[in-house]
Amino acid sequence: MDGYTKEIILNKLIESCLTFDAKLFKPYLQSEIVITDATDKSKFYIFFEKMLITAKSNSVEPMNFKIEIPDWEDEKDTRHYNLYDSVHKHSRLSLRVRESENSIYIETMPF
Repeated sequence: MDGYTKEIILNKLIESCLTFDAKLFKPYLQSEIVITDATDKSKFYIFFEKMLITAKSNSVEPMNFKIEIPDWEDEKDTRHYNLYDSVHKHSRLSLRVRESENSIYIETMPF
């Protein structure tokens, strides 16, 4: 057990998005309670890092982070972690996050 709680992991995920710094989240991604939609965590990390680079280049700071449940979301305990900039209506980055008692599932959403 790595000792990271779900709250700590999710807070680092948010901080990583707000600062466009994937490295902040990397040690938490390795936690045994984190599950991703990628075939392995290293592939998820590479894609996440590229998504943050793209989001940064397409955004106007300051950034705002919202945890939302879209009307169309039908899976229980699933939230959308959305990163908004100060100009655009739609999020610059969106992650689908589902929490269970013993795990956090993170899925990347298309732009």
